[in-house]
Amino acid sequence: MSTAIIAIAFSGDALRYTIGWVGYALVTLVLAVLLGIALRRRHSQVRLRHLPTMLLAFVAWCGLSTLWSQYPLETLAASAAQLLTAYFGLGLALCLTRFQFFQALGAAARILTGGSLLFELGVKIFAPHGLVPPAYLYLNELQFFLGPDTPHDLANIPSNFYWSHANLSIFAQGDIQGLPGNRNLLAMIAVIALIMTIAQLWDRYLPRLYALSMIAISAFVLVHAHSATAFIALAFVALGGMLVFLGRRISRTLRWAMYWVVGTLLIAGAIFVVANNDFIFAAMNRSPDMSGRGDIWRAVISLGAQSPLLGIGWISYWAPWLPQFDDLAVINGTAYHQAHNAFLDVWMQTGAIGVALFALLTFTALIRTWWIAIDQPDTPLLTVTGQKGARQHLASQTAAPFLILVALVVQSMTESRLLVEGNWMFLCWAAIYAKLRITSPSFLPRHLHSLTGNLPVVIDKARDA
Repeated sequence: MSTAIIAIAFSGDALRYTIGWVGYALVTLVLAVLLGIALRRRHSQVRLRHLPTMLLAFVAWCGLSTLWSQYPLETLAASAAQLLTAYFGLGLALCLTRFQFFQALGAAARILTGGSLLFELGVKIFAPHGLVPPAYLYLNELQFFLGPDTPHDLANIPSNFYWSHANLSIFAQGDIQGLPGNRNLLAMIAVIALIMTIAQLWDRYLPRLYALSMIAISAFVLVHAHSATAFIALAFVALGGMLVFLGRRISRTLRWAMYWVVGTLLIAGAIFVVANNDFIFAAMNRSPDMSGRGDIWRAVISLGAQSPLLGIGWISYWAPWLPQFDDLAVINGTAYHQAHNAFLDVWMQTGAIGVALFALLTFTALIRTWWIAIDQPDTPLLTVTGQKGARQHLASQTAAPFLILVALVVQSMTESRLLVEGNWMFLCWAAIYAKLRITSPSFLPRHLHSLTGNLPVVIDKARDA
């Protein structure tokens, strides 16, 4: 069940493209009920006061914005979806040990990455001119999006309405979009698959041949998705991995020196990128305004300026039927329904107060997962089998939440996905789990569980539970 929750959270469009929004809602409801049963059986004693303050404050502020929202009904619906997604993050944090969660997350990411490659191969063979989502056709959703100008010939449908363009080839020519139907989302799933597979291989958690095969598949998908954001995120993940390696091996005093050096370099790097953006983006084969994002950001700033302190009302992803958003961001004739920057999106919707709470939530989640990552978890776990010399190190997986959060935060600079679905669920999981593990470890599950492959059954020690 946990793998299904994570897979659907990160690739909900695959369901919506096939069984529509109603079918997607029913599947989500069933998973929510099953998770509720699991939570009830666990008899958790967690109360609101045990949860991250910034998470509670941000969610409450988003809901409170209904009082001054320009579209109160949509704000209520968006708040309900936000709470439901956070509920999934909470349930996974309370019902699973972190290593069980890593198992589910790694499996889900690999399924979506490998499944996307098979999907693109199938489209290349059976629909060489590209594939429009079936739900768009039999549910008449194209008419909803395009109105009376909907073309009768599928070849004339705007390219962004295609699920896949059948661009799969050995050489990285066209962009593949995979099961998520979006190259940037697919690339980030591939990044998560790389992080988890490498970490689990390093910890001897996966069979070597299988892990190496999935690393190769994930890298292939990442390259063919052509997402500059994902490559930049991967570079920051590599930097984060080096910092974790150093942080585990140096004293607290040297860590503070490392923080100052890294902070200074990041600020200097940001200034350099802003000052030389034309050259840098040209070298990456991208326009200086990042494929039209500059125009979107200017439009969002203009709308948000109507209420800079409180915002115009929480909506998460923009509702295309609202007059505030139907033509707010139109690039080359295509309407976009996000600000392509999570923090700018939050500011427009919930004002300066909301973006401050969201920034603090993100920052505290990063800091707490960093503390866990450098907490020297190299002590061997107790083996039930008692095999001579059996030592199961899980140090790399312990660093995975921090590294994935780094990737998602980098992505949030050019995408608003940190506010919705899988990215928001992971942020909630990381914030909740890190807070409980650091401040209230007695609330976390501690029980026997079996690792995949031929590894022995292990017991999570209290410090690693």
